[in-house]
Amino acid sequence: MQGSEKNYNFNSILSVKISQFLSIILHPLLMPTYLFCIFFYFSPESITNLPAYLGHSNANLFQLDFKENLILFIFIGTFCSPAAVIYYLYKINLISSLQMEDLKSRRLPYFITFLFYLLIGIFIYSKFPDLKEIYICLMAMALSVFIVFIISLFWQISAHSVGISGVLGAIISFIIHKESDGLFYPLIILLILTGLICAARLKLNAHNPNQIIAGLFLGLIISISSTIIFI
Repeated sequence: MQGSEKNYNFNSILSVKISQFLSIILHPLLMPTYLFCIFFYFSPESITNLPAYLGHSNANLFQLDFKENLILFIFIGTFCSPAAVIYYLYKINLISSLQMEDLKSRRLPYFITFLFYLLIGIFIYSKFPDLKEIYICLMAMALSVFIVFIISLFWQISAHSVGISGVLGAIISFIIHKESDGLFYPLIILLILTGLICAARLKLNAHNPNQIIAGLFLGLIISISSTIIFI
């Protein structure tokens, strides 16, 4: 009896640790970087005018090609920068926890993240206006974050499920709209990861099922409708 109880406790702890790990590597702030890594390396042809920039000497930085430079820029702008600001807010006690368990502590980080996404999207539009797939996806993500911010004024929604379903919606849209066969296997992996992160958030008691489902629908609707209308 004692042995089985120890085994149960070990499995419970292990499950929590896995859930925490998934919550970190599938953090909403990482979703733009993941999305464009998928596009650039599995289906670069889905970005209509991308080939015109490949090998462009003026775009070379740190001996990286254009795709790598753009991914690095997106990673810094949509992950590192908002994460650094959120950490600063925590250090000066404007938010109570980096995990942002309570609703009030989520609002300011959401709004700051929205501003970063919006600025990155505008910058890419100003520099590369013919890469519309890239800045439209970023603007759709910015819109999703802004709606999450508005919802957070009165209710808690799962940002993790919004983020990953936004990527999922973009992949589905590109497969249908642009017939991007190279995105099929990433789609399968994303479907699995979506199920895992939703289960992880429930396991950690970070959200209830309604908040998870609402997040999934929000991310999918914004992502798919933006692609259908503007791309």
